[in-house]
Amino acid sequence: MDKSKLMMIIIIALLVLLLGTVIGVGVYLITISNEDPTPFHDPGRVVVNQDLTPSDMIFVQLGELMTANLAPGPNNRSDIIRLEVTVGLNAHPSVDEDELEDFYGVMTRGIPAARAEVFNVLITRTYEELRTLEGRLAVEEIMKHQLQDLFSSNLIVDVSFSDVIVSRGR
Repeated sequence: MDKSKLMMIIIIALLVLLLGTVIGVGVYLITISNEDPTPFHDPGRVVVNQDLTPSDMIFVQLGELMTANLAPGPNNRSDIIRLEVTVGLNAHPSVDEDELEDFYGVMTRGIPAARAEVFNVLITRTYEELRTLEGRLAVEEIMKHQLQDLFSSNLIVDVSFSDVIVSRGR
């Protein structure tokens, strides 16, 4: 055999191997997509009692006043928001005290990461979204879910803003 025939056989063998791999991956992905999606949900996430009062919560303030640039709106202005963010932890009597105490320590040590997550949410919002109470409440809810994911805990039950100033840029 000369070199060109040998090279052709090697190329054909590699193409057959590649085709087999593609078909195998395709069959695997089709099999996965037909399975029950339930295992992909977080089984540890528990539905939190929405009837918590402030006396059923411990509050962690995420540092001092925060200032963030908002996403540019229709006029491409550099709008900003100044606010304080407080996170409410579930301290209802039904919550294990040791678990709450451990998580409180994790939360206070994780304040820099929580502030970064808050900034990440704020910089994607516009003045129009945050100028109304309804818009701020929606963003508080988004932040609550982001922080629950960040800390992998359902003990975070509230995020609230105070001293909010949303101002238009030039």
